[in-house]
Amino acid sequence: MGMLVIAIGIGFFGSIIVFFIAEEMSLKDSDFSDIKDAFTKELSLDDSLSKYGTIKYMAMYVIGVFIIGFLISTQILIPNGFGLGYSMAYVFLPSLIGSLIILLVKWRFQPLLKLISSFMFGAGYIGASAFSVAATNLFLA
Repeated sequence: MGMLVIAIGIGFFGSIIVFFIAEEMSLKDSDFSDIKDAFTKELSLDDSLSKYGTIKYMAMYVIGVFIIGFLISTQILIPNGFGLGYSMAYVFLPSLIGSLIILLVKWRFQPLLKLISSFMFGAGYIGASAFSVAATNLFLA
């Protein structure tokens, strides 16, 4: 059980670090008054994607989480004989904890932005880590 907690901790801290790096990189050239334009003006999708680079940085986040999940699966989950329940705990618990922490950070100042970030973290983490755990169990176990 201690190894599962270590796997969950590595998954959580690794993914939250990758997420914050990707989020800060996507927002480095943006002005927060521009985000207001997304709700008040009709913007083209090409302009918003090229300005914020959200798709590129979200893909970097998903690839980073996939690599972390692959390493945890091959080094901790499979060698210790953890079953599906333990693997699902690794997939879902860091996602829930990370989404809650992101939602609580700066909720008072940027509620909509943090809500979107929280959903992006959770969805990206669940998708990437579930795929990596499933793929490694399918091919290595």
